[in-house]
Parts: sequence; C-alpha cells; structure tokens
Amino acid sequence: MPADDELMLRRLGDTLVGDRTPDPARVTALREAAADARSTVPSTTATRVPRAPRPARRAVVLGAAAAIVVALGIGVVTRDPGTQQVADGVLEFTSTLRAPDGKAVADVTGTRAGIGRVLELRTDELPIRATGQYYEVWFVGPGDSPLSPNRISAGTFHPDEFGRTDVRLTAAVDPSKYPELSVTAERGDGDPRPSDTEVLRGVIAR
Repeated sequence: MPADDELMLRRLGDTLVGDRTPDPARVTALREAAADARSTVPSTTATRVPRAPRPARRAVVLGAAAAIVVALGIGVVTRDPGTQQVADGVLEFTSTLRAPDGKAVADVTGTRAGIGRVLELRTDELPIRATGQYYEVWFVGPGDSPLSPNRISAGTFHPDEFGRTDVRLTAAVDPSKYPELSVTAERGDGDPRPSDTEVLRGVIAR
C-alpha cells in the first residue's frame, strides 16, 4: 500500500476512535484526499520493450542443414571424375619373355604408379654375369632396329648369388606406344646403346 494512503487511513482511524459518530462530510473529505494522493504518485511499473520473435527451432536446424549441403555440393562440383587417372597399384599389363632358343622364361607384370609404371620381373633362368656386367630391360616400340632404335630403358639388374631374379623397376613409359619388352646382356662399357645380345623378348598383354 502506498505510504500516503496508509497515512490517510491512519488519520481516519484516529478520528473514528476519538469520535464514535464521525462526521460524514469529514470522512468523505479524507477519502477524496487519499484518492488525490494516489493519483499524484508516479507509476513504478517497468515499461516492457517488445522483443523480436525468435525463429522456430526447426527453421534454424533446416537452415544449418541447407548450408552444409551447399558446402558439400561445392566440393563435389569442383571434382571432375573424368579427369582422374587409374588408381596407383592397379595391374596394367603382363608379359611372358622367352629366350631365342625358347628355354629361358621370365614373367613380367606392370602396374600404374604416379611416376609411371612399376615393372616386376621374375625368373630363375638367367645366368649370373661377370663382375661389371648386367642385364637391361627395354620397352620396345614399332620399327626398332640396331640402326634405328625405338626403345626406352626401364633399368638394369643382376640375378642374386643363387641365379634368381626378382626385381622391381620404374619407368615413365606408355606401354601402348612401346608394346614389347626386351632384355639384353650388357658389358658395362659405358655405352648407353643396347647391345646386340638379346636374351629375352615378349609382347605386352593388356
């Protein structure tokens, strides 16, 4: 109750106690004074500022999901599956190499790699070469001849002390352009050209 109202009622009570038959005019005057006092007291009620309506939870969730979909979509669009190369480590070709007399045989596999092709050659038929000599593997293209060579070296190797060959060589060669494999016996004389001693040869099977 406001302090002014309490004061007015207290005065009214004192009047009633002191005079068992209060004057009606005086009571009315006191009540009007109390009413006037209430009308002059400033209101203490806080003014409410209207808030903006909060978005529904479902709308927020859907908006976030849409943003994720858009982000993922951008990543997918920037990738062009048609430009991707065959995965590394995929078997690309095989070949069986034979000696001119048909006795020595070597098995070859070729797999794709980021740096070209990895060629694996296995055989137990090649004799051990003298110190300083080695074997060399060649990718051979059409029209290759001693006077007009058309071949690319895939590397050199030696059989181990038991005459076994199990080697991995790497070459940046397209086997579709060089469809045959040749192994030559090299003398180790520093001449980069292939020798005329071919010990194995075979066609690449794709």
